[in-house]
Amino acid sequence: MSVEVEDKEFVALNTASIEKLLATGGRQASDRRSRERRREKRWPFPGTVQFWVKDQFGEEVQILGTCDNMNEQGIGVLCGRALEVGLRLPIAIHQPEATYHGEGVVRHCTPWENEYFIGIELIEAVDG
Repeated sequence: MSVEVEDKEFVALNTASIEKLLATGGRQASDRRSRERRREKRWPFPGTVQFWVKDQFGEEVQILGTCDNMNEQGIGVLCGRALEVGLRLPIAIHQPEATYHGEGVVRHCTPWENEYFIGIELIEAVDG
C-alpha cells in the first residue's frame, strides 16, 4: 500500500509573497482603532503561525499562535505566551496551498484577555 504525501510549497516571506497571500486570503482592511497605532492598515487574516524561540537552556522551542491580521510590513499574532520585545525569530505562516517562512522582530507584546497580542515586524530576506 502506498501513501501519497501532499507536496506543499515553501515560499519566502517578502513583500510580493505577502501581497499575493493577502489577495487570496485577506479580507477587507481592518480599522480597529482600539489596538491600532500603525500608519498602515492591516487585513484580518486568520491562520496558524509557528515560530521558534530558545528556552532557558538554549534549546529551540516551537510556539504556535493564531494570526489575527497582517500587511506587507508585519503581522499581529495571538499567543498563549509572552515574547520579549526586540526578539528576532523565525516565522512560518501555514496556509493550505503553501507555508510562508521568514524572520521577524517582536515590536510589542500586550496582554489581551487570556493571551498576548504580539506585533511582529517582518524582516524581508534579501537575496545576495
